[in-house]
Amino acid sequence: FVCLDLSDGKILWEYKSGDAIQGAACVLDGSVVVGSGDGILQSLNASSGKVNWKYETDGEILAGANLYHSEKDQADYVQIGSYDNFLHCVNLQTGKPKWKYETENYVNGAAGVYKGNIYFGGCDARIYCLDAETGKIGVSMDVENYIANSIVVSDNVAYVAHHGNRVAAFDLKVKKQAWEFGERDFPFLASPAVTKNSVYSAGKDKRLYRINKSTGKGIWEFKTGSGIESSPVVSGKSVFVGSGDGNIYAVNVDTGKEQWSYDIGESIRSSPAISRGKLVIGCDDGKVYAFSSKKN
Repeated sequence: FVCLDLSDGKILWEYKSGDAIQGAACVLDGSVVVGSGDGILQSLNASSGKVNWKYETDGEILAGANLYHSEKDQADYVQIGSYDNFLHCVNLQTGKPKWKYETENYVNGAAGVYKGNIYFGGCDARIYCLDAETGKIGVSMDVENYIANSIVVSDNVAYVAHHGNRVAAFDLKVKKQAWEFGERDFPFLASPAVTKNSVYSAGKDKRLYRINKSTGKGIWEFKTGSGIESSPVVSGKSVFVGSGDGNIYAVNVDTGKEQWSYDIGESIRSSPAISRGKLVIGCDDGKVYAFSSKKN
């Protein structure tokens, strides 16, 4: 795990885990938390990379970590899924477990937090809603297809892009599917991005889609040269996504037209991150790239 200076890309520190790191890290209060393939969730000092604590699960951790702040005890907690079939909730400061919830298969995606609840999907093809304080189940819905990524919850609706070759919305109040979108029979590995009126989703069919958030109707599609595993990110009037064709694309959110692209050359499977006017993304060539906005 590498910490880079955002301004010039210089390595500030490195940490070697016991196995591959595939999930995204989360950062809060001077700590960086990330899981690895040996089943270890590790907290590192954000300034030095020194280990704060380690928490062991009984399976690989390929999922990204997420954070929840408890109003009850004013503590911060990390949620992480594991191939031991559990979603784990761990105290950010101490690394001690608060609770864990067992599913019927692997948990691949990062959990989402919304109004005191934790939402996630897994390889048992279900969406779960848990009470963030207790880990008790509130809602469980059958999606009927593997969920290998992260779901997004907005206004009590869960948006999912799954292995059934579709993007779908599930109303969590009435426990029913609200709509389903799919143009072609290719799976979705990337997580969707959700804004006020739209859902942006990218699939192995080489396309980035904008979908009406309320109706599930397609608004536009943008075609790349290869399948997409990178999750799109929306910022301002642009949606950014990497493609297996080796390009990072900026697409206009309204028109679906390309604003710019950059050909790195190797497949891009990681997702872009945006901070302080820079877009950062990793590539299969083993390098991390940063792009600046024109005003910078």
